[in-house]
Amino acid sequence: MLKGKLTKISINKIFYDNKLVFLFSVFVSFAIWIGVNAGGADSTPVTISDIPVSISLSESAVQDGLRIFSGQDIKAQIDISGNKVIVGQVTKDDILITVPQAASTITSPGTYTLELTAKKTGLISNYEFASGVQPTFVTIMVDRYREAEFNIEPEFEFSANPNYFLGATVLSSPKAVLSGPESEISKIKKICVKGHIDQELQGTFTTKSPIIMYDAYGEQIISETISSTVKEVEVTIPVLMRRNISIKPNFKNTPSGLNLSSIVKTVPASLEIAGPEEQIGDMTAIELAPIDFSELNVQKNRMSIQIDLPNGCRSLNNIYSVEVFINTSGFKERTFCVDQISFLNVPEGKTTKVYTDKIDVKLVGPSNSIRYMSAENITAQIDLGGKEDLSGSMEIPVLITVKNYNDVWAYGKYLVNIEIS
Repeated sequence: MLKGKLTKISINKIFYDNKLVFLFSVFVSFAIWIGVNAGGADSTPVTISDIPVSISLSESAVQDGLRIFSGQDIKAQIDISGNKVIVGQVTKDDILITVPQAASTITSPGTYTLELTAKKTGLISNYEFASGVQPTFVTIMVDRYREAEFNIEPEFEFSANPNYFLGATVLSSPKAVLSGPESEISKIKKICVKGHIDQELQGTFTTKSPIIMYDAYGEQIISETISSTVKEVEVTIPVLMRRNISIKPNFKNTPSGLNLSSIVKTVPASLEIAGPEEQIGDMTAIELAPIDFSELNVQKNRMSIQIDLPNGCRSLNNIYSVEVFINTSGFKERTFCVDQISFLNVPEGKTTKVYTDKIDVKLVGPSNSIRYMSAENITAQIDLGGKEDLSGSMEIPVLITVKNYNDVWAYGKYLVNIEIS
């Protein structure tokens, strides 16, 4: 009796304890919720989106060179329904969206509109498709692949100061290879870069411009299926200062008594050039490479000399060499036998000996000087300055000097045999 009474009192106390009653109610509610959801109740439809579309061509179409150029990169979606727990585990990787008609329908280049179909591919399959695939149809373009190379043509509108020279427009990439559907590539007639420059150009102008495609009728072609090796090029329009510059010949081994201005003629005497202002702004003359008088005589009195222009400059006359003419109409040549051979700048401690007794030297000069001079006026000198390491027997060049006649020069090179010990 006593035990039953105690049990009754304990249970009554539990039901009159508010905290214990609250916890018990929460537990019962959670158990009921679990029971309802695990008991096979269906969920409302759930949308699975961002599903890639798989499109396959037949083997014969692929062997024929066909490929898909547009429409294959779209994403689709579909609604599914079923057990809430099951549906909640389905992802886009569990569903495959295909175009089953593609393999049998696509046999030649063209544009095709085909229906999309969904099927289950994952391990989870006990759910249902609650709607059709969205979008229902896909439009794809099929063609053969083609590449073609085009020259990029510059078409810029601008004006320049008339005192400046406009060079040919330079492109960072003069050519581009376009690739894509054969039907699209065959429409392209030319590609170019275009632009309009408002200000008057007085210096080299550089900008960047995208390439533009045109068909045979001059209409711009815009296509997402065509790829290019060049999307944008740097366009440089050279704008150069222009000047008329005199040409100045230079000489070496020149007789000091000759009046060169009266006998030297340069053809042309000046040149119109174009170049950066910092290069030619202060230029007064174009100096030629030196002409050695020892290579000139009465007959050999005309030489062609290349013009060396500064970097970035050009000849507007398209002339890059000049003729230098020496008027030798009043000159004569005469050969003298020279036996006066001496040394200059002999190194300390060295002894020298000349084995050549005499040399024949041809002199060129005004008729009066050549007529009256003699071999006594001519000396052959061997300069050993800076040749301290020379030793033994050797052949060495000599310098021909003429006394009392400063308008005469020796034609040719002369060698003598010596010994240094």
